[in-house]
Amino acid sequence: MIISLGFVRSSSQVLITQLDWQQNSIENRLVDVTDLPDQNLQGLLIADNEHFNSLVGILEKERMHYPILLAQDENLTYSAFEEIRPQQFRDVYQRILNRWTLHQNLNSVENLYKITEHFRTLWKSDRITFFEELWYWMKRNLGSTDLSILFNDVVHTEEKDENNEKKDRPKLVQSILSGTKKAHFVQGGAKEKELMTHYLDKFHDVFEVTEFNQTKGQFVATTQVERSPIIFMARTVQLNQLQRTLMAGLFNGLQF
Repeated sequence: MIISLGFVRSSSQVLITQLDWQQNSIENRLVDVTDLPDQNLQGLLIADNEHFNSLVGILEKERMHYPILLAQDENLTYSAFEEIRPQQFRDVYQRILNRWTLHQNLNSVENLYKITEHFRTLWKSDRITFFEELWYWMKRNLGSTDLSILFNDVVHTEEKDENNEKKDRPKLVQSILSGTKKAHFVQGGAKEKELMTHYLDKFHDVFEVTEFNQTKGQFVATTQVERSPIIFMARTVQLNQLQRTLMAGLFNGLQF
């Protein structure tokens, strides 16, 4: 798992520092500010408001994906961030992550009824949009670096019948919505079908965390909505009780 934090160096450059969570190694690289939308950051530090004001058009769009905060709140200067050691990086990241996810979680708790009703409507009217919006909501509330949602889907294929005539037939397949900063749909294959079979006894009307390895930052959970099984796979360094309860509350509300 790679954790990335950025520090605005100037109105045109951002220093990105990446920590390999398992290898405990750090790498730095400079990127152009215009490349920020293509970066999978978990947080961005700014030394002064002057830089923020000059970049407000870009940063306002980025704010929905990760926290943007003043470096002085973390007692960091640019030079100190440039030389940051792995353990200090971990400490800074954990503080940023805890504040970000707590804010997201509490906001979701306050609006849980409205959020649940919205997802209930999408489930019945627009299944693709349901999974797209669920992906973004879960990623923010979990504070994960990436997230994949595996679910059953139906596609239509043409097959020849006994009279050698082409017929449109529905076929059950597995689809995946996966990504880091943005999610993309991909049709699964044998591996995804095997995953569905592997977790067959885990699909219930409740949201169940089946695996969480904090050392590797790996997380797997299962649920079902109207008997449709869903598997969630993510990378995150924390999974606290508030997050578990929030996820459980949402999927409890989605049981029709």
